[in-house]
Amino acid sequence: MFLYIFIFFIQKAQISLVSIHPKIEDFIDYCNKLLGNLVFIVEGKRDTKVLRLLGLNGQIVEKGGLSIYELVDKISLTETIVILTDFDLEGKKLRKQIKNEIQHRKGHGRIDSHARQLLFRFCRSIRVSEIEDLKQFIPLTQ
Repeated sequence: MFLYIFIFFIQKAQISLVSIHPKIEDFIDYCNKLLGNLVFIVEGKRDTKVLRLLGLNGQIVEKGGLSIYELVDKISLTETIVILTDFDLEGKKLRKQIKNEIQHRKGHGRIDSHARQLLFRFCRSIRVSEIEDLKQFIPLTQ
């Protein structure tokens, strides 16, 4: 009996992981349909890797060891900017600093906050605060 229940749960888990979660798919579709010169800002390499595996297209710039000023310099000719820092306290603080620096400079593009909101709502519902933790939703076929 225990073996049957265990196999049932494994099969259910695989079925749910074979396709991407609809909320993440909505986020990816929205982002991939954004037009123009577009850049996504993330905190690090693991965030980039997860977003790529989930199907996000477009240029991704990692904050990494860059200062806020260096980061904003790097995206100076961008029309649309999507800030995808983590949803924890540090990520919110970083997002605010990046946003303020972009708004203080002339010639920088607009910040698209809708994409971040789509992802934030989903992450909040599953209690995920870091972008890299979305790796659990990468389809098994990847």
